[in-house]
Amino acid sequence: LCHVLSPNMALLIQPCDQGILKSTKSKYKNSFLNSMLTAVNRSVGVKGFQKKFSMKDAIYAVANAWNTVKTVV
Repeated sequence: LCHVLSPNMALLIQPCDQGILKSTKSKYKNSFLNSMLTAVNRSVGVKGFQKKFSMKDAIYAVANAWNTVKTVV
């Protein structure tokens, strides 16, 4: 389905989008830092974590963060 929005609708929706993105970024950052802390605690170190953390890991972390954002109706 295609929905047509009135001309100034983006201005009303944009703050909602910013909140969703802010929440997703926050959850991703928290997940990333927890993973790094776990690696440091296992004596892998930050450099070892950086070598091990791949683009695939980042994509999964972002997807997980996105899926945990709560919807408010």
